[in-house]
Amino acid sequence: MRLEDLAHRLDSAGDELAGVSTTLSLVDPGARALGADAAGGLARAGRDLHRLLATALTARGAEAAAHGARLAETAHALRQVAAGYRGAEEDSRAMP
Repeated sequence: MRLEDLAHRLDSAGDELAGVSTTLSLVDPGARALGADAAGGLARAGRDLHRLLATALTARGAEAAAHGARLAETAHALRQVAAGYRGAEEDSRAMP
């Protein structure tokens, strides 16, 4: 596998993670699914549970976005390395 191929695969994985970060919040079933719309202690527990779920989904979405950005940065660095190698090869061919 060439460095350019690896950089492309890293970009694709980064894009996938970025997409996950924006759609992760759609997983939230809502507080009603956890019984938070009722009265009493169980409803209070449902609201607390939903709050924890929403917080966790937000955090995991932020993590996915950050990892996606790191993969994109790594892909960019690989492309720079590949360009450097190409330049070194061209320079070595040009030498007598």
